[in-house]
Amino acid sequence: MKKILFAALIFLLPGGAMIAWYFTGSSERRNSFITEEASIGDIRTTISATGSLAALTTVEVGSQISGNILQLNADYNDRVAAGQMLAQLDPSTYEAQVMQARANLENAIATLKTSEAQVKNLQASMLTAQAEIQVSKANIRKAEVMVEEAERNYRRIKELFEKKLVSASDQDQAMTSFESQKASLEGTRAQHESAKARVMAIEAQLEAENFRIEGEKARVKQMEAQLNIAQINLDRTKIYSPIDGVVISREVDVGQTVAASLQAPRLFIIAQDLREMQIDTAVDEADIGQVKQGQTVNFTVDAYRNRSFTGTIAQVRLSPVETSNVVTYSVMVNVKNDDLLLKPGMTANVEIIAADLKNVLRIPAKALYFKATGRMAEKQSEITSSLATDTLPVWVKSGKPELRTIKMGISNDEFIEVLSGDLKEGEKVIIGSGGEGENGSREGGFFNTRSLRRATRRM
Repeated sequence: MKKILFAALIFLLPGGAMIAWYFTGSSERRNSFITEEASIGDIRTTISATGSLAALTTVEVGSQISGNILQLNADYNDRVAAGQMLAQLDPSTYEAQVMQARANLENAIATLKTSEAQVKNLQASMLTAQAEIQVSKANIRKAEVMVEEAERNYRRIKELFEKKLVSASDQDQAMTSFESQKASLEGTRAQHESAKARVMAIEAQLEAENFRIEGEKARVKQMEAQLNIAQINLDRTKIYSPIDGVVISREVDVGQTVAASLQAPRLFIIAQDLREMQIDTAVDEADIGQVKQGQTVNFTVDAYRNRSFTGTIAQVRLSPVETSNVVTYSVMVNVKNDDLLLKPGMTANVEIIAADLKNVLRIPAKALYFKATGRMAEKQSEITSSLATDTLPVWVKSGKPELRTIKMGISNDEFIEVLSGDLKEGEKVIIGSGGEGENGSREGGFFNTRSLRRATRRM
């Protein structure tokens, strides 16, 4: 009996130790792994955003003056041409202002002409005064000659009188003639000075009148400007379309009063060409670095749920928009709308294609979320601490799990691009544990019967 018990213990102890070693061994032996193959395929990276559709060029037509709407010549959805009259404001007030401004201008022109005629009269008077000066100069010279002759005659008579050859009356007569000629000379000189004074007076009047003419000319220009302003305001009672396009909004009715104060009241909104549209979409600051001009955009609208439309990024605006501490940037997308299905104001659900690679080596993105345990985790931690930010550790199931590193490129929710590293197409990358293996069997969960027999036979 003791021999039998001893033999049983000898058999049981090695077998029990072997079984205990199996169930308490390393996690690499106990765990089962879920794998997927590294493959050659396509990877597309997209950025999601929303925006609003609008015409590429939209013009708001307003009124620069106040008044009552007298007539409307355009309505919703009407096609209009550049220069076509859209509306007419009541022009009566502005017509009266034009008439008043024209009357003021004519009055200013008449006053200017009167001043110019007065200048001409003064210029004629100036010529007469200047002629009088010349005549007075001649008269002065003539009077001076007469005085000299009378003086010589008086001296001769005086000498003859002293010689008792003439009478005293002859001497007195000669002296009277001499004094008379001197008086006549003084009178002629006075007339000359009077003519000079008259010329100076006319010159002063001319100068004053010329200044008045300059003022009248300035007043004429002022009245012309006022007439131009009044005429412009009258012309503005007719509202014209600035572009060829479609009326997408009319915001006034006949009889309504529009008041232009700090800004022009809006009457119409005209879209230039609805076959060319634009989406103004907001992209988060975390994604804006991947967005570039010229990238392709796919988008949908609620009106056509089963149809996808395409566009092209035309502009990435630099001005940030902060809303509730979230920073976004406006990205403008140009869209062709040849069939006119898209309408202004529609909400567009946008996907920007940031990258689209064909036939590249890729691994499933789930490999990022695999969490190793035990000695596998320790080994992964040692390697990960020294890796660059663009280098990724992955576990590959080739017999037993192997840790390899790859340089990653672009990625999306499904795949990661493998730029370089010790990984080839078809190799099995571990993406999870605790489930069934790729063949539906548990890998390393329990010994199968054959394994147990071999272990027992060794003991």
